[in-house]
Amino acid sequence: MLIEGAEVRCTRTAHDRADEESSSLPTLVLLRRGLFRYHVGLRTTIADANTVLLFHPGEPYRISHPTDRGDHCIALRFDPDAVSDALGFAGESAQTWTPDARTHRALHRAANAVLSAHDALMREERAFEALALIGGAEPVAPNLRDAARVDAVRERLAADVGASASLAAIARDAGLSPFHLARRFRARTGTSLHQYRLVLRLAVAHATLLEGADDLTRLALDLGFASPAHFSAAFRTAYGCSPSTVRKRRSRRDSTQAPS
Repeated sequence: MLIEGAEVRCTRTAHDRADEESSSLPTLVLLRRGLFRYHVGLRTTIADANTVLLFHPGEPYRISHPTDRGDHCIALRFDPDAVSDALGFAGESAQTWTPDARTHRALHRAANAVLSAHDALMREERAFEALALIGGAEPVAPNLRDAARVDAVRERLAADVGASASLAAIARDAGLSPFHLARRFRARTGTSLHQYRLVLRLAVAHATLLEGADDLTRLALDLGFASPAHFSAAFRTAYGCSPSTVRKRRSRRDSTQAPS
């Protein structure tokens, strides 16, 4: 069963100490925006808006941030038997996934529904929907050749989603040829650099709109889109509605929640 669903906002900076902690229950973590490093033993995982993590109960870990922007996540905590039933294993160790774009969108829809549902049955059903979606994805391979260099590129993209560096420039800084970076990035993440960055940009856009942004043109340009029209088309493909629709829904929600 679902034990708890919550939004988690972390304001730690790159200078803050990463203290050891642990989760008492299997916890599925989806990032809405931001970036952090998840350290378990000698293994470090880069977590961004493309990433889904499963924290193993009782396993010590540390969280550090390569930037000063913190992160904003959805955390779904489950009974261990529920995770074992859905994923086919009891969660003996932490797992990481980078789902394809369609699965990613469905996961976030399900997780957002868990947070907004007023009915307990609906909340649990949507939480199990998220687990089922993860059950159909392959975890990230831990020992892929050049994994450290690919992860450094992932971290670079997530740290500055509005940057528009070329493949040649990114590959040069990573110490790989453009051909080998493109091939190895796809092998590790299941997607292209362009699509990976697009998901990051749209995740920031969606979170920023929910937080009160009104200037869509400025938002589009700040996130590196060629034009507001390009931004709107990409956003509609990802979320099934336009940025202006999200803005209007937020305004209506804020007006209904305002004290009379």
